[in-house]
Amino acid sequence: MKTISIVILLLLAISSAAAQNKQPANKTEQAILKLEEEWVGALTKADTAALDRIYADGLTYTHSSGAVDTKASYIANLKAGNTKYESLEREDIKVALYGDTAVATCKATIKLVNKSGPTTLVTRVIHVYVRQQGRWQMVAHQTTRIAQ
Repeated sequence: MKTISIVILLLLAISSAAAQNKQPANKTEQAILKLEEEWVGALTKADTAALDRIYADGLTYTHSSGAVDTKASYIANLKAGNTKYESLEREDIKVALYGDTAVATCKATIKLVNKSGPTTLVTRVIHVYVRQQGRWQMVAHQTTRIAQ
């Protein structure tokens, strides 16, 4: 009986420790998911101030066409009105954590208007976030078109 009690107490202690260890990951995942929502809102509203906060200065923004922008060139393009995001619908959103790095992935349907006219893209998106000086910022964006 004493052995069963010890085993039960040990299992409870392990479960409690595991739950406590999971809390920061959940909070971090929630923070990244919130940043992802803010990113979608900022794109569809052309809120360049929000994007300036979300994007790290060293951002590499790779489009589905293969074109690459920096933070400055991407924000300047939006400010100039060269691309207007009408909607961005995401599904299958996942966040993986690696210390001070987080990788967010999803499938996205993007409706935009650019110099070629209205376009709808179905893509896979990958974002890499890094926690620097206590805050998370996107350091890399990559979209890949999905064949329809």
